[in-house]
Amino acid sequence: MSTRTFRLKGRHVLAMLLGFFALVAGANAIFITFAVRSFPGEEEKKSYLQGLHYNDRLAERRAQEALGWSAEVASADLQDGVATIELIYRSADGAPIHALEVSGLIGRPASRTDDQALVFISASEGVYRAEIEGLAPGAWKLTARAQNMRGEAFNLETKLVLE
Repeated sequence: MSTRTFRLKGRHVLAMLLGFFALVAGANAIFITFAVRSFPGEEEKKSYLQGLHYNDRLAERRAQEALGWSAEVASADLQDGVATIELIYRSADGAPIHALEVSGLIGRPASRTDDQALVFISASEGVYRAEIEGLAPGAWKLTARAQNMRGEAFNLETKLVLE
């Protein structure tokens, strides 16, 4: 019967160290693979071209500010799977703006998979309403574009919580 005792040597420490780092590298590789498959990092297609038109977007925003219009969500309700969203548009002097063509898009803030187009109809003076089925409760991002007959446009981007 042998009574050899184990002695920790340099090669054992090296093997443990290399094994530890191999385990960490393997776990990182798995997590990176899952992360890239679930979100590749590109939200906008052709983002380079979008960047080239950034000055155009700034000019649009200056033109919108010069109009002096304001817009806000008057109400956002969800009942029986149907969401009703009302927007109010006002001119620089606070008067309601009528005869606008208003369209929009609603989607989740973190992804574009649930995006749905909206068409707003005039509900009353300066108030525009859209109804859409199939929205779940939770956080949503709303973008709306209102345009009058002269081509003047106002863009609204806001967050909604439907309950």
